[in-house]
Amino acid sequence: MILDLRSATVSLLFAITGVALGQESSLQIRAVLNDPGKRPTFYLGNPGEGMTELNLAIEGLTEPQTVSISNGSLNLYSTNKVDKDNAKASLAATMKVPAGSKSLIVIIFPAAEQTPPYRMIAVPDDIATFPWGSNKVINLTPVEFALQLGELKLQLPGGKITDVPKLKNLGDANDAQTNFYYKQGDQWVVATERRLQYLDDLRRVFVIYKQPKALAPDVRTIQDQKLPVIEAQP
Repeated sequence: MILDLRSATVSLLFAITGVALGQESSLQIRAVLNDPGKRPTFYLGNPGEGMTELNLAIEGLTEPQTVSISNGSLNLYSTNKVDKDNAKASLAATMKVPAGSKSLIVIIFPAAEQTPPYRMIAVPDDIATFPWGSNKVINLTPVEFALQLGELKLQLPGGKITDVPKLKNLGDANDAQTNFYYKQGDQWVVATERRLQYLDDLRRVFVIYKQPKALAPDVRTIQDQKLPVIEAQP
């Protein structure tokens, strides 16, 4: 399944239903900042009221955080003191939330020279839509990529989210060669070559991005591991 990234950042499912104008509701998110070398602080809440800092980690996903959405949108602000009469001046990023969403993994990334300065893209954080053992690729660049994962070969068009089918044939350690390539003219060039384990209690989001001064795109791996079930002692 492939989704258009530009449409996804406006509305991942292209429609917001069930959220009336002016209605506020809550959502659980785990957020990742994809802006290497920078450590901005983001805040959530209603302008003119108390703001809460967004949980971000140096690497990987944090614990779920309950946030409020207003008029179907998730908004991030650059300060904890937002003027309710001019909230747009403090807006760092905004994203329409897919109808019915209860839990999302949100990727925050620079918006180049656009306003607001950051954009967000989300993938569902529920097992029915994003089951354990599966993987997704988000190509934040306009460059055409390809993935060779074991016997699997996938095209990763620029500006798309691609679901990666579960592998049928793995190595003795449940591993597989994982190679990303990008199109440069008429040639395919190696971006990364790694051998990774693919387990039923792991999920991965591969994020393809390019820093402004970088010569080539890069691939970041965001890994999510299922927590072990701890049985209560009698």
